Amino acid sequence: MTNPNRPPVPSAGLAPGGLWPAHIPRPQAPGAPIAARPQRTQAPTKRDEPQATGPQDIAQARMPWTGVQWTLIYVGFLGYVLAVTTYRLPIGDISMVVALLGLLTQRDRFRVPGLLVGLGVFLTWCVIGYVVTRDPGLVWDRLQIVGKLWLIGLVAANALRTREQIRFFLVWWLACFAFYPVRGAIFNYYIYHETVVGRASWNYIFSNPNDLAAYCILMLGLALALLSLERRGPVKMGTIAGLAMLPFLILLTRSRGAFLGFAVFLLLVIMGHRKRIQALLATAVLAIIVFSVAPPDVLNRVKGLESVESTGDLKDADQEGSAYQRFEIWKVARTIISDYPITGVGLGAYPAMHARYARRSQFDPTALGRRDTHSTYLNVTAETGFVGAFIYFFSYISALLSINSVRRRVKKDLPHTSQSLFVFLCGVLGFFAAAVFGSMAHVSFLALTVIVAWCMSEVARKEVEKIEADRRNAAFGRAPQIDARAVPV
Repeated sequence: MTNPNRPPVPSAGLAPGGLWPAHIPRPQAPGAPIAARPQRTQAPTKRDEPQATGPQDIAQARMPWTGVQWTLIYVGFLGYVLAVTTYRLPIGDISMVVALLGLLTQRDRFRVPGLLVGLGVFLTWCVIGYVVTRDPGLVWDRLQIVGKLWLIGLVAANALRTREQIRFFLVWWLACFAFYPVRGAIFNYYIYHETVVGRASWNYIFSNPNDLAAYCILMLGLALALLSLERRGPVKMGTIAGLAMLPFLILLTRSRGAFLGFAVFLLLVIMGHRKRIQALLATAVLAIIVFSVAPPDVLNRVKGLESVESTGDLKDADQEGSAYQRFEIWKVARTIISDYPITGVGLGAYPAMHARYARRSQFDPTALGRRDTHSTYLNVTAETGFVGAFIYFFSYISALLSINSVRRRVKKDLPHTSQSLFVFLCGVLGFFAAAVFGSMAHVSFLALTVIVAWCMSEVARKEVEKIEADRRNAAFGRAPQIDARAVPV
């Protein structure tokens, strides 16, 4: 006889409170809710924290090559950047052939940024200038160079499709620039004592101190953009070291134009930073460190401009007479522009035309010879006319405005990516400020920097579109979309 006050003891393998086996679900009445089995909860650990759903705004991997898709076009593009930045291996042409083969055989959607559309129109206008120029041989040579630059930009736009690829490329490019132009210029200055009138320089396209300093401004933008996306680890530490060396090298070049561009870059970064006071303090500490180790006379060329205000004579601005010579060259350039306002003298034909004009008695003999304009704005206008200058600068302005519109759109959901795009733009604007005193319109560094920023904006735009679509689907009770990170853009 059983005791009615004792609850029945369940047998092994049977559900508590009855004879139904525990591993077989009970049949439910139609419409009755099915009770969910209780789940054992576990407190999240630090290892689990980075595994968040949705787009990652900060890099989670310590090593830069983690998660990179090594496509043929990507590998060829990396080889080209290595060749044109370090000049250690003659693989530039081979790398471009490999990259173009990868471009033709890729399975992803073909991409042509708006910047390349505008530069393509500019290149077409330069072909018209080739027909009417007095120096067709010089124009033809420069047309080939600018055409290759356009193809390089096309390769870059199609090679950089994911966050991981962009991250590794930034590390790769910054490392190439640090170990060769930066290291080489500092070694030349302190060890070999090979300078240009006391100004730091390297070789090849970095042999001009003004150009080297302007490239450093672009690299500063890339370094800060990478730093905005790094959480911790060797990439972040190396980037911080680069942020100290690049301003130091700009000081050693003693480039007045680069000082202006660097000041514009620094002002924009501080004013637009999310933590303005922190950015200002960090800049002050960095400035104290840089100026404490820099030579005491690095600012003498800038201080020389004070004598121009008092005496009005540019000859007193510096010992080598650079400011006065540039002013006389600009006078020749303005005269050429007034004589060829529509088509210009032809792309790449300005030095030959300058040599003809400088013989006139109205110009000082210091401007004689095949000179450059020493100004990007005067150079583009003199060689391609006001029409070509409008097409060229409008292409870059529209590209920067497009990137900035994406930056503003992703600011709420991807704040670190938005900050990264912002410093990209600051670096380009600082470069254009320095370009007032240097002819750097058709250099690969400028075009590649803008296209890399465009690739980052495309990745961010796709991720934000996915986030916004998930929010709409959640509002209507739909399933979320596929993660945008798994689909190349």
